[in-house]
Amino acid sequence: MSAADDTPPDRPPEYFSGGWFRMGSDEPQFRIKGRFQFEFIDPGRGDDPALASGHYAADFARHVAGEPRWLVAGGWEIAPGAVTEADGRHRTAFVAHQAATGRKMEGLIAFSPDPTSWVKVEVFLGADRVFLAYMDRVWEEFNLWPSGARPETGEESPGRIGKRRTWASLSISAWPALRAVSGDDHFSIEVPDL
Repeated sequence: MSAADDTPPDRPPEYFSGGWFRMGSDEPQFRIKGRFQFEFIDPGRGDDPALASGHYAADFARHVAGEPRWLVAGGWEIAPGAVTEADGRHRTAFVAHQAATGRKMEGLIAFSPDPTSWVKVEVFLGADRVFLAYMDRVWEEFNLWPSGARPETGEESPGRIGKRRTWASLSISAWPALRAVSGDDHFSIEVPDL
């Protein structure tokens, strides 16, 4: 997979932080209606994509590095390292281990704000990039789209990350190379329950 394959989805990204205020603003997103009741102010308007993409790129790298262990489809376990940042890319190195075979691999996951304000997500094994997706957040969960996606309004994304960022599910039809790891129609990664 080369840099020539990098084509963000053909629509602008959307970001909804879910916070009381819009990102980078003191403008509220909610209005109190009564006891335990609130309503959205201008629900069709989310956070500024340029601010949000930079925030989520840095935040996701910190979150991945902040969990000691991730379980991955195919019996793999990932131990992340510290976050580094260079050229706007927030990177977390990791070591993947498959207990059943004793295999080990070193890799890197990188999050960066794309010039189109999408968050670009890349996974490298050694020097080879093996995964590319573009991320935004329309509502509570994060959406992942493959390079060149042409999402229709209301279409469900082929990749999702939970709002607490403790799991991800990817469709093999959108990222066929993942079938070699998962052996299933979906590829999953999650923080194990303690």
